[in-house]
Amino acid sequence: MNNKFDLEMRQWNDKCPKCGQNIHWNLRSGKLGAHAPAYCGNGLGASRIIDIDKVTNEGLKICDWQGEVVRMWDGSVRFREKNGRYLFEWK
Repeated sequence: MNNKFDLEMRQWNDKCPKCGQNIHWNLRSGKLGAHAPAYCGNGLGASRIIDIDKVTNEGLKICDWQGEVVRMWDGSVRFREKNGRYLFEWK
């Protein structure tokens, strides 16, 4: 079900700026400005299904990107680097 709030919610980039993998995060609070750690899906701490053939043929891809997820005014979440710079908006 779509409502006015959903239609106005912005869509922010959710891909790692270093390797393009999905960013993993967990932010339960809906409060404006709430934040939590975020990290690359290719990070050592990411739980993922590993295809042994790909690991053997291509090597295991590991990325060390870490940042934060931040709750925006419209309820969406946005990611920022450790230096405080936000990732760009999806066009």
